[in-house]
Amino acid sequence: MRIVAFSDQGDFRTRAVVRRFGFLVFFIAVVQAFACSAQPSNRAAWRGHYFLVVSGFQGPDNDVVHSHTFASFYSGNDLANGVIKPATISWLPATGVVQPFGSERGHNFTLAQTLRMACRLGRDVKSWGPYQIEPALYQRALRRIQLLKSGRVQYAMIDTQPGTLNCIDAAGDLTPVPLDSGIAWGFVASDEVVRHLSPYFERSGATVDALAELLVSKACR
Repeated sequence: MRIVAFSDQGDFRTRAVVRRFGFLVFFIAVVQAFACSAQPSNRAAWRGHYFLVVSGFQGPDNDVVHSHTFASFYSGNDLANGVIKPATISWLPATGVVQPFGSERGHNFTLAQTLRMACRLGRDVKSWGPYQIEPALYQRALRRIQLLKSGRVQYAMIDTQPGTLNCIDAAGDLTPVPLDSGIAWGFVASDEVVRHLSPYFERSGATVDALAELLVSKACR
């Protein structure tokens, strides 16, 4: 699996490429960066703030059923305490296998579960962020996770029927303005989610460089 961690400025396209170590690269890098590397005085700066990393994976063939968009939301209070427990929206069929038609029982996977899946299936993974976000967006994400866990929504790749969501809309359609990703999937759809949510980004939409640098430097080792 190849992981590409994006450090985005303005047009969301500046990137650093990270390879090696399978699914643990991204997840352990975040854990080590905050729980081990950051000094207490630096971690304290995250209190009262919220952060977002949008990710996607796809196969070498870029087949739509092999693609996925997911998003992880971090509480700065948790990070300041050395706790890495992102609220992740990663909505897929409960089986983990996407069918192009129909609807079925869905499951909201954790970040670790999603990355394990990507590694096992040989997918490429790309991530955008981290972005500092408004508290309102973090709260909307928590409500979306509650909805996905309630059993009131099914997974459908083509989510035109009421009571269905695909991964793109589950992770990105969190604002009063509807998300319109067209027929995009994979990395293109994940990039569209970033653009859609960008009005809720603080710091003029710039990435949190200290977090991004820690993530990338740890992942490269």
